[in-house]
Amino acid sequence: MKRLHIAVAGIVLIGVLAIVTVASGIGGVTAAEDDRFRIKGTTLTKYLGTDTFVSIPDTITSIGDEAFSGNEIITSIEIPSSVEQISYNAFKNCTALTSVILPDSIEKVGPGAFEGCTALTSVQIGENVSSWGSGVFANCDSLAKVTIDGDNEYLTYYNGAIYNGNMTMLYQVLPAREGENYVMPETVENIDTYAFWNLQNTKNVKISSKVSGIPRQAMSSMGSVENVVIQEPTTGIGERAIANNTNLKQVVIPDSVVSIDKKAFSGTSEFQICTSKSSTADTFGKDHDIEVIYKADEYPDDFMDSNAGMEQKPNVGDSTDSNETEDSQTTAATDETDTASDDENSGSQNDTDNKNENNTTQQKPSEFESTAKYIHPLDVPEKDNVLGKTVIVAGKAVVLMDNHKGQVYGIPGGIEPDLVEEGQETDTGTNSAPDKTENSISVSYELNKDDSIAQRKFYKQKDLTETKIEENIKTIGRLAYAESGLKSVVIPENVTEIEYGAFMSCANLKDVTIPDTVSAIGTKAFEGTPWLKDWRDGTSDSEDGDFLIVGDGILLAYRGSAEHVEIPDSVKQIGSEVFKGHKEILDVAIPVSVEKICAEAFRNCSSLTGLTGCEGLKTVVRGAFYGTQISEDDFKK
Repeated sequence: MKRLHIAVAGIVLIGVLAIVTVASGIGGVTAAEDDRFRIKGTTLTKYLGTDTFVSIPDTITSIGDEAFSGNEIITSIEIPSSVEQISYNAFKNCTALTSVILPDSIEKVGPGAFEGCTALTSVQIGENVSSWGSGVFANCDSLAKVTIDGDNEYLTYYNGAIYNGNMTMLYQVLPAREGENYVMPETVENIDTYAFWNLQNTKNVKISSKVSGIPRQAMSSMGSVENVVIQEPTTGIGERAIANNTNLKQVVIPDSVVSIDKKAFSGTSEFQICTSKSSTADTFGKDHDIEVIYKADEYPDDFMDSNAGMEQKPNVGDSTDSNETEDSQTTAATDETDTASDDENSGSQNDTDNKNENNTTQQKPSEFESTAKYIHPLDVPEKDNVLGKTVIVAGKAVVLMDNHKGQVYGIPGGIEPDLVEEGQETDTGTNSAPDKTENSISVSYELNKDDSIAQRKFYKQKDLTETKIEENIKTIGRLAYAESGLKSVVIPENVTEIEYGAFMSCANLKDVTIPDTVSAIGTKAFEGTPWLKDWRDGTSDSEDGDFLIVGDGILLAYRGSAEHVEIPDSVKQIGSEVFKGHKEILDVAIPVSVEKICAEAFRNCSSLTGLTGCEGLKTVVRGAFYGTQISEDDFKK
């Protein structure tokens, strides 16, 4: 592996900073780059850019369904005060996104808006959010708490969970919530869909005695939960309400429960039901080969919340709770709540129009704004005509280099960079660069592996219209040619992998040749190219029928409209998002040649009820069946 080292003497900047090229991933999208935003009216329908920092144009009032969904690059997002709504799955699976600030202008957050944002750790919610969808933060593995504006009358945050204003509706227990025990506040009467999805730390859960029933999917796929205690006078447990819980050991079900759906515990095995003899739960357990015991075991006798950072309980709900808090910042309030309804997609979340109430903000808004809204200078977006910038760090000028060409531009005073390959020694005391001092700064950047094209190697190189990939290359890295000016590309036969977004948004790329040696193609590798668009539209010269099969049997795209789909025998793997959104599909025949189904391959195929064949299937990537009636758990052996 080669590295390029640049030693730059202490630079004095007088008047104007030198403009140098931007390093990989730095810079953002501004309103001027409208080709990166698909906008309909004032709704942002799709973002096709490849920047790590994105500033949404201030003409936008709504971020549409799945507008950023599946983007694995964005680390931070600036949402302007013009935005009033974030829609269904808008930022789903933005796995690099670390923080989000929802401004006061936002009134509605749709179901699954940030689902699967696994790196998300910091969230601030403005004061006017009054409609909150189901599972907004489902599968956000790193999210332990959120901050809600103290003036918000519609949402309440408490003890690692989000509720409506008067805490009569539990929206969600955050996946990374601290503490092994979660005791639901006795104000809670309703539980939203996916409320307990993918908990990471919580082992024991106790349900409020005011909850009349456990609705479908409410406690499904609880990542670490071992014991669930349901209290009287709860009467019912809905379809798949406590399904797919691999760590579940015991569920305490009282005599008051008189209705249990036959699929209530689907996908959950090797657990016990603790109940009374001759109760509905007793009969249910015996009828479904579930062990029934009559004395509760393995959960705390003194069942109390355990959360190291537990906050003072807000003074909400009925008057019986008024003595449980003395927090002067908490405001008592009441409101009406609509019970959340399910979406047709069992793997995603549905929207609700619930009216909510007030929250106690654990950190003062002014303190939050002074830190959370800070943006590092390197992440400040620049205009297209700005190639880069010099940044002062600890009194020294750090010069950024162009990772595409391996050289520095416009260094003040005509200082020449010192180029040193890995393995060569650099003597900063005798280096030939003029004016070198002991205060020199050494900047290194990994250019390339010997057998791969580095990520972002030719990123945004608009003047790059053609390229020759060397025969020794095996991997084309993430975003390697994204948004470049390429018109055609012939991938040599030694290449085995094309990573995420490698040719994404190459607006002139119309001709692509992919050899049989390629056995892996990442999500959105060719998204936003005329080559793929023309094939989907049927305007290309291809004779592939409804299936675009490339490389070593990779089904890259589908353009059919059949209810019954038969995958060709030549297919070895079904690529990412191939059938995404094809709601007309009822069933799919999978030949024995198919060994792998990639992420979100059948996402939101809401009518899909089953697959046939599958004899050769070895791997089903998590999320392959989001939004369908099928779960990847059905394929576990």
